[in-house]
Amino acid sequence: MFKKTELYKPLNIFFVIFLFFLGIITSIYKGYGDDTDSHALILSFITMIENGQYSASRYYGHPLAELFYGFFGYYFGSFASSFFSYIFFLLSVIILYLCFFKNQLQVNYLFLFILICLSNPVLYLDNTNPSDAPLALFLFSLGIFFLYKKYNIYPAIFFGLTIATRANYALFVYFLIFYEFFLKKENKTEIIKIFIFTSLIGGLFYFPILVQNKFSLSFISNSGGPDLDLKSLLPRFINKTVITYGIFTFPALSIFYILSAKKFNDVILKNKIISILILLNLLTFIFIPTKTSIISLGIICSYLIIFKLIKKKTILALLISLNFIFYFVSYQIFDFKYKYNEPCDSVEAIGANLNVKLNKGYFFLRDKKLKNKIICDSKNFKEKSFKYLKGQKIK
Repeated sequence: MFKKTELYKPLNIFFVIFLFFLGIITSIYKGYGDDTDSHALILSFITMIENGQYSASRYYGHPLAELFYGFFGYYFGSFASSFFSYIFFLLSVIILYLCFFKNQLQVNYLFLFILICLSNPVLYLDNTNPSDAPLALFLFSLGIFFLYKKYNIYPAIFFGLTIATRANYALFVYFLIFYEFFLKKENKTEIIKIFIFTSLIGGLFYFPILVQNKFSLSFISNSGGPDLDLKSLLPRFINKTVITYGIFTFPALSIFYILSAKKFNDVILKNKIISILILLNLLTFIFIPTKTSIISLGIICSYLIIFKLIKKKTILALLISLNFIFYFVSYQIFDFKYKYNEPCDSVEAIGANLNVKLNKGYFFLRDKKLKNKIICDSKNFKEKSFKYLKGQKIK
């Protein structure tokens, strides 16, 4: 465990204070966020509270997120919702590090790990929206923590709540459960209990939409975006994956992999759980390359692999610097042609032309998107649109 003397060093105390104020500033700036689900979660809650009916936020819904973010948006406003998301994201990063570095805990490396996650603008801005993404990530992290702490009922509770928040996390949850069952000889009865209670808790939250659809699974469908064929999916997958890893960081990591392929592969093989989670997350993203938040878990797990391989702080500092540069400067290789061009239309690329040039950083490009998104989403709140625009409580 960490030494108390390390925790109380002035620089470490300053970093903790910095994290607190960063959360406040981010939450003020974010408002109700730029995620396509954020406003839908609140609208779903309003429909339940004011009309006594359940209306799924998107397709099969995100039941727990609808209740959580709907409640805080309705009664407290955007700041509380965004600050919770920031805390969930930060705790997820810390918990995942503690789970997979439990025998190598050092405060300096933990803080560097937090910093590399915060320095990735896509990862950070995706997971500070008041949406299902940071909540699902946090609950899943807690599930892993308790699974390896052998608190046998708690993993089932948090894994079930994870699925209730974001259904695609079921793939990761059941992978961990089956991995424990088939590869570990002890406690098979306990693992079966975890499987049963996870399924019951997760399924309970989706019961209302099952009733609405007369127990048909027809409501489970492609959650938007391109048609399900590789010709349409692969370009989007590659483009968004590179952007999410960082347009400066991804080439650096690729070069580092080429130069140290054997060491990289050894670390990947030794850390099977982390590696399979990355693979499963990328496979999920191939078929739904819509929101970059979908691969948040894969990005964080990739950083875990990097930290297990790279011990030189200078190299880690270089990767963090490349991440930070992306906030302020970027480049583009293609000019994309979009199916729709109005600010409030969904974004779907249908073509591209080669055009290499420097561009504004990801933060500035997303800032414009954030403002447009809040204005567009506010229209769905009708007479309460002013409150949504100002980040006030919707009630």
